[in-house]
Amino acid sequence: MIKKNLILSFFSASAKIVGGIGVVSILARVFTLSDFGNFTYSLTLGTVFALIVDYGYNIKVIKDVSLNPDNIDNIVSKTTANKILLFLFTVIAYFVANTLLKNSHELIITGLFLFLSLVVFSFTNTILSVFKGRKEYTRDLKVVLADNLATIVIVPLVAFMTKSIETTSISFFLSKLIGLIYALRIYTKENQINFPSFKELLIDLQKALPYAVHYWVGNLYLNIDTIIMKPVVSSEDLGIYQSGIRIIIGLGILLTVINSVYLPLLNENLNNNKKLFKAHVLQLNANVIRLSIIFIFGMIIFSKLIIIILFGNKFLALQEIFWILALIVGMRIIGASYGILLTISDKQSLRAIAGALGIVLIVVCDLIFIPMYGYQMAAYTLLFAHFFITAFYIATVYLEYKTLFIPSWKRLINIKNVI
Repeated sequence: MIKKNLILSFFSASAKIVGGIGVVSILARVFTLSDFGNFTYSLTLGTVFALIVDYGYNIKVIKDVSLNPDNIDNIVSKTTANKILLFLFTVIAYFVANTLLKNSHELIITGLFLFLSLVVFSFTNTILSVFKGRKEYTRDLKVVLADNLATIVIVPLVAFMTKSIETTSISFFLSKLIGLIYALRIYTKENQINFPSFKELLIDLQKALPYAVHYWVGNLYLNIDTIIMKPVVSSEDLGIYQSGIRIIIGLGILLTVINSVYLPLLNENLNNNKKLFKAHVLQLNANVIRLSIIFIFGMIIFSKLIIIILFGNKFLALQEIFWILALIVGMRIIGASYGILLTISDKQSLRAIAGALGIVLIVVCDLIFIPMYGYQMAAYTLLFAHFFITAFYIATVYLEYKTLFIPSWKRLINIKNVI
């Protein structure tokens, strides 16, 4: 069953990568380096505000559904209603922030539609989280394929025809609406969305707050440096740096394979079968260690080839910091396992503390060193922050379980234990 779920989740994640890195790769060739920098900056700004709307519910809903499969309508209804309330607040904050940042009209419109696109996908993701919590990975795959097929067909076509970052952002929004409509069509065949009381919504927001804080800090440190460096580096340099960040974010989608399969599984094992729980954690860690090694060495050895294939020759300056990106990807893969263990142990607050400290580190170092040394210093700072957060996760898991769950060498090299 684990093998089947992993395979289905892998295909789902692969579709997201194609719809993510694939689209960005095409846009990198269609737009000038300056326009690409402005587009990815707008995408980053939109992402920051969309994180508020999402509120960490993508993690909470999976856990809640896996524990309460008969209460799905209530879970989804409260999640949906709270996301609408959060959106109304956040859209106002978006325009206030753009005024303070003194962004141009082009950047404001582009960022707005990219923000709306990510909000729409957040609602889609609520339904996907239900499918994952119920271990219905075939349904999850269908929606993901529809969503990303619409994105990879519509967005590059509009970008190629118009060469406009504003129009392209609008097409991105429309493509995400297609995915949401399809997800709702599947969900509403067996379930319905109700209107919870305001008191219920407030209680649910309070319960979700630890997940929200973790989710915000867990994603903000991949975006905050771009906002900081926008006033002090050229749009071209911003585009080069963002191309590297898009690789990290794109490959991070693979972590959803690990989360979607092992989070509900380990959550169930922890409550019912401690022996099986330990066996599955050791299996998980063996897999993430192998995967991290493959990505680190693969990205370092084939760095130039990867950059040319994904973005083209005008992005070859990225090769200077590509080894740093490889190490970051490796640490994120290993950290995913220990992050799951903290989540099922209700230690979300500790994950949030680690992320918050990492963000403080990034902000302080970036404000000091980026004006002096350029975007390259942002990569070094991001690497150090990931090292700190990963070490914090591992130490906290050890304090909680009195073990690091390190698999034996025999298990690591035994290819029969890959899944």
